[in-house]
Amino acid sequence: MTDTAGLYPGDTGELDLDARRALVQLLKGPLVTAGKHPEVWRTIIRDERVLRSRLADVFLDLVVDEDEQLAFTRPADTGDHRTPTVLRTQRLTFMDTVMILALRHRLLRAQPGERVIVDFDEVAGHLEVYRAATSTDPAGFRKRVNSSWNKLKDYSLLVSTTTEGRMEVSPVLRQLFDADQVAAVEAEFRRIVEENGPAGRAEEP
Repeated sequence: MTDTAGLYPGDTGELDLDARRALVQLLKGPLVTAGKHPEVWRTIIRDERVLRSRLADVFLDLVVDEDEQLAFTRPADTGDHRTPTVLRTQRLTFMDTVMILALRHRLLRAQPGERVIVDFDEVAGHLEVYRAATSTDPAGFRKRVNSSWNKLKDYSLLVSTTTEGRMEVSPVLRQLFDADQVAAVEAEFRRIVEENGPAGRAEEP
């Protein structure tokens, strides 16, 4: 990274053009990968220190995984300090969350460096156990699963492969939940499923 004398009239910024583009992409999110954003990825590796500093100025932490070749930002742990929210947040439905957990488990069972490839029917079948907690209507349930599937594609958590209908699970899912969070969420889901039973019904939040 080199200082710039100004990219446009009135510019007082200190980052060069590539570093600024990388900073904007990290803020836009949700994920930067070497495959999808090769130039930005190279800049993040080159200017990681200064980008990490700029993000810390707005209470964000930069996560860089060179093995998986991905980077993203998340709120920094600021302790007792009250800080504003910078990143856009998206509310996850029940189905979004159980799908993310199911995909995360697939990643955890994979060998280091192994790609995890799934298709829609495979994931939908795995989530069938939760149908009573969302809808007893098979068509309605499948519609909700499809909606979550498309949402995860939009978030780049599911990435297209060369085979139509087959998606790669993004390695970033390994870092979105720690073990304690996963255990707490799974316990709550088991409770919901047990309370609803095979014929029960509860509206999706």
